[in-house]
Order: sequence, then structure tokens, then C-alpha cells
Amino acid sequence: MDLILHNAKLGPGAENAAVAIQDGVILGVGGPELLSLAGERTTVLDLEGRPLLPGLCDSHLHLAETGRQMEVADLSPARSVEEMGTILREFIRERELPPGRLVLGWGWNQDHFSDRRFPTLAELDSMAPGHPLVLTRVCQHIALANSAAMALGGIDGDTPDPVGGEIVRDEAKKPVGIFLENAVTLLPQGTITAEDAKRWILEAANKAASLGLTMVHSDDLCNIPGLSWKEVLEAYLQIDLPVRVVEQCLFPTAADLEEFFRMGFYPGWREGNFIIGPVKIVSDGSLGARTALLSRPYRDDPSAGTGMASISQEELEAQVLAAHRHGMGAVIHAIGDGALDLALDAIQKAREAYPDIRERPLHGIVHCQITRPDQIERIEKMKIQVLAQPVFLEYDLHMADLRVGEELGRSCYAWNTLSRGTAFSAGSDSPIESMDPFGNLYCGVTRKDYNGFPEKGWHPEECLSLDRALDAATLGGARAGGLEDYCGRVAPGYWADLTVAGRDLFALPPESLLETKAAMTIVGGKIVWKEA
Repeated sequence: MDLILHNAKLGPGAENAAVAIQDGVILGVGGPELLSLAGERTTVLDLEGRPLLPGLCDSHLHLAETGRQMEVADLSPARSVEEMGTILREFIRERELPPGRLVLGWGWNQDHFSDRRFPTLAELDSMAPGHPLVLTRVCQHIALANSAAMALGGIDGDTPDPVGGEIVRDEAKKPVGIFLENAVTLLPQGTITAEDAKRWILEAANKAASLGLTMVHSDDLCNIPGLSWKEVLEAYLQIDLPVRVVEQCLFPTAADLEEFFRMGFYPGWREGNFIIGPVKIVSDGSLGARTALLSRPYRDDPSAGTGMASISQEELEAQVLAAHRHGMGAVIHAIGDGALDLALDAIQKAREAYPDIRERPLHGIVHCQITRPDQIERIEKMKIQVLAQPVFLEYDLHMADLRVGEELGRSCYAWNTLSRGTAFSAGSDSPIESMDPFGNLYCGVTRKDYNGFPEKGWHPEECLSLDRALDAATLGGARAGGLEDYCGRVAPGYWADLTVAGRDLFALPPESLLETKAAMTIVGGKIVWKEA
């Protein structure tokens, strides 16, 4: 026997439990009697009554981008346009960046400013004179650029808007430094190499392990500027990953997806801890940026219209059809209810085109935030999985009703309803939000922000029970990758992917989840992280 964990708590009333592990697989689950299986080479660990959970999983994030954001200017603390400039100047000073060097920043959010407005081009130009600036909003669906950055990128009044994006312009048709959706890709990002990608992925994966995550579903293939999806895929295959990574494969076109299949890849293809998962498709923007595609104009800013689609319906349908035909699930980023209509239509058309392929592959909606009651019913009827981000409520509960109106808001972020009627998993969309799984559990169970607001939770009828929230973070994540027969349970025959919680989350009040940390992370029977 390789490893025996004992004196563990597997749930309410399931105390003094033990788990025996051999060759990365759970061989036995029982009580103290399993200690008799220990041999000379067996590691025996007393968990001192702490909870032993199935390995916690994040069903949607971006590892490479998470690692990258650790190296750029962090603008998330800014509470005004002026503070953005202060942070940037300090970043430049600390790193002794010479004039002319491109400076990247990330994490600003105008909703945290008292006036809730974007910076003007004049303000951007004054933040760090002499440096091109590209500053990405926390949602990553909007970026700001000063005049020097636009000049560096060759962007002027004659630059056309890309498909699925917009360069915001003034009355004279000159860019004002605001770039929406696919227009963000026009901005300079500096020189990025495959070595950079490998470093970012590994740093973020190690961080995930330290937080108690044993598996993450990551969207990376087309999210590293300057690198093709083939280069990112090759970089992944050269990394010794500490956690399992299910790649949600994003491609520019259906033709790229078909090439991927011709190269011999398929859902479930594995090398080490790297696993090919579903196809990922982005159909709209974000609610905070007012680029999520709604079925009606934004309530708090009618000038934003209904948002925008970031992919043509023809391309969306082509990619879903190609994935479906090859037995690969398609998980579609859809935040607005307008985008959700288009996503569900595309899945329905693919199923109608191949009527012999119905419930498998398991297609899904990533985010699934703004939902009408008729759409929730349709999701359940079609048996579509939902890859939700409960942690989004920490910020969104303060602005969702403003964006869409209280009437529609009552049927949005409907995690309790959706988790009862369809396959449901929890993710963070890191770096958009922290990938700390216990913070995610807190938001799902309480529907409060980190300050405990509102007292009874936002639309408390949609609070998840702790059992259901844990299921979304364990077996739900496994199911989202088609791995429910291998992980997501503490049971014989399952991979020994386990998370030891530092506090008894079964006995403490839900608010304690926010202070709970991982004490140990085990992947394939190996301890990949342990508290000091």
C-alpha cells in the first residue's frame, strides 16, 4: 500500500474514516481497520479529524492568463481613474522600465469608481507619459490604450472594426482608447514565447494545487497573444503538471477544429495530467462591460444597446456541428440571454442534423448568468450542462439588477434551480475571479459578497445547499469533462484525487467557508501540496 489516510471526516457523521491508496487509485474506504494494510513502504497520515473531500475541481478558468496576470500591473485596487495612474507609475518605477517600453495592466473595474466611467484618452495619455499602455478590464472583454499604444499597434481612424469587436470612436471617428471584445486583439501585447506560456501555466497550476484544487478545466489554446493554438498545445505537453488539466479547446474556426481532429486528438485524449476536453466557444461578452448579448437594451445604459455577439451565428453553428459529429461536447460562453438563445439553437440544430447522437456528447453553457424562465426550462428539457461561476455573485449582485432590471434579475444566476434539473458544475473563470474553491463555495451557499452583504443573500431562494455546492465542485467538475467514472468521489476504484480541508466545513456556519483553506492536496495518490 502506498498511502493510508486515517482519522478523516468524510461528511456529517462519517468520522474516523480511512482511505487506502495504491498506484494512484483508491483501493479501500473504511475505518481504522484499514491501518492493518500498511507495509514498510506505506506512508500513513493522521488527518486529525479534518474533512477529506473528493478532489476539488474548477470547471472553467484560464491557467495561462492567470499566470500572466501575476506579472503585469495589478489595477484591481484602483477606486478611481487617478488611482490607476498612481499604480502604473509605481509599477514602472519599481521595475525601472525605460521610456518607450510597453506597459500592460489588468483588473480595473469602472463600477468601483465613484463616477463609474471609463478614462478619457487625455487621462490615459497622462497616466504614464512616455510609455505605451494597454490596460485590460477585469472581465477581459474591454481594454484601454493610450495614444502611444495605438500608434505602436498601427491603429488610427482608418482601422476597421474586426468581426465581433468595436473600436470606440468620437464624433470625428477617431479612436478614444476603448476597445471592445475582439477589437482587444488589435492592441500590442509585447513579444510572447512558448517559454513564457509554459512558465505562466506552471505557476498558475502550482497556485491551484496550493488552494486545494486537483483538477481544472482551462481555456488556453487561443488566449495567448502571438502564439497559435498548436504552439500552446505543444507547450502544455512539455509541462509536468501538478494538477489535472482538462483543456477546453478554443479554435478560431471550424476548419481549425477539423484539423485538430485530423491530427488525432479526441475528447479524453490524455498525456500525463493533461486531458483533452470539450470545444470552447465564446458567443458574447461580459455583463460588467455591457457587451453580453441581451434580448433587450441595457436598463442602466440604453446607448449600449443589447450588447454584441462575438462570433457569427454561422461560425457558432459550424463549430458546434463539427464537435457534435466527432462526439465532442461544445461548451459555449453565454452570459446574456440573447447569446443563450443562439447557443441553445446551435446545439439543437446539431442534434437534429445527427438524430442518432442525442445526450452524448454533453454540450453545455459556460456562465449562463442572464436567464429567462423559459430558457431555464429549455436547458433542463435539452439536458444541457451548466458550468457556472458562483463566485461571480461577489461583484455581480451589486450591478446585475442595474444592468437588466429587477424583473429579469429574479430569474438570473439561478444556481439552485439549475442544479436540480441539469448537470451542474462550479468554476471561477480565473483570473476574472480568484480560483480559491472555498470562496466559490461561500458565494454559492450564501449568495453574499465577501463583506456579508446582503444579510439574507441576494435572491436567497437560489442559495445552494452545502451538499449541492460540494457536488458542483467535485463530481460536477468530473462530469463536465466526461470523467465521472474516474474522479469526483471518495470510493474504491476512483483516482486518488483528494482535498483535505483545514476546517470542519460540515459543522461550521456557511460564512466560515470564506476563511477555510486547504490543508493538503493529493493528485493520483501523490501529495502535491501541504500546509507548512
